[in-house]
Amino acid sequence: MTVTTALLIDHEEALGPLVALYETQWPDWYNARGASARADLSERLQRERLPLGIVALIDGMAVGTCALTVTSGGLVTERSPWLGGLMVDPAFRRQGVARLLLARARREARRLGHKRLYALTADAVRLFARAGWIETDVILMSGEPHRIFVTST
Repeated sequence: MTVTTALLIDHEEALGPLVALYETQWPDWYNARGASARADLSERLQRERLPLGIVALIDGMAVGTCALTVTSGGLVTERSPWLGGLMVDPAFRRQGVARLLLARARREARRLGHKRLYALTADAVRLFARAGWIETDVILMSGEPHRIFVTST
């Protein structure tokens, strides 16, 4: 199994499967009364500016995604850019896909001239720590602790 990463703009055919993945895995956020997964992914079809979408592929099949965004989680902060929307299909988790997406995000942030990249997470703390990101803050969002991580690009 060979996992590759690419810019989402170069694989627009991945939009449908990624929409389904987001809606299945994050139904509290992506639903008829909530945010639109298709709209979020479509705005990430960029090459030279944020938001920028990244896709992970196995044999041409989209199995994960993430994005570089200006803001994260509604936080008002001078920090930017942010890694967001990190999602890997459950059938392909714990196989290095997320780490490859993190690495590609760092390269893309560097290519766009950013010296640092931030991430906000409640669930992927071990992933970011193992990938060498540094935890800088813990904040409460809806009563749940979320950690802010940073890495150099």
